[in-house]
Amino acid sequence: MQRHNIFLDFKVGFALFLVVLVGVSSKTIHPFHVSVTEIRLDESQKLVNVSCKMFTDDLQDALVRLYQHRANLGTKQEKDAVFIGRYISERLQVTLANQPITWRLVGYEIEEEAVWCYLDAEPINLSGQVQVKNTLLYDFLPDQTNLIHFFKNGHRTSHKLVNPHDFVGF
Repeated sequence: MQRHNIFLDFKVGFALFLVVLVGVSSKTIHPFHVSVTEIRLDESQKLVNVSCKMFTDDLQDALVRLYQHRANLGTKQEKDAVFIGRYISERLQVTLANQPITWRLVGYEIEEEAVWCYLDAEPINLSGQVQVKNTLLYDFLPDQTNLIHFFKNGHRTSHKLVNPHDFVGF
């Protein structure tokens, strides 16, 4: 009788351990919150291209909280792209010679646990100072860090913005 209870307690304990393990591993958990934004000026074509990399779960959470839109970014639906474009346009403002740049989402792709979003703008005059205000994922992640890489004439300049700091000039 005593042996049976110990065996039964072990089975129950092991089953609870498995439930907890599956529950914890079913959602990707990452201990830090960081995004990467690359801004590239193509002077020969007078184009500005932007790439933003964010953790997929953080972006999906932001879309739900702000727009009540549940995106499954792995399926690449047009409706998801509209909300992603809106989100980035509202939280990534770039001015060139004091003229704001209007973004258009070209597409996005999933890379492991992150999503790369690609944006471009209409051809513009690329002379003057570039100013960037980046508040991507600041709304709900107080420890969010946004890395910005700026490319012009083959030269890269980088800057780190930690919430609540959101502005840098190049």
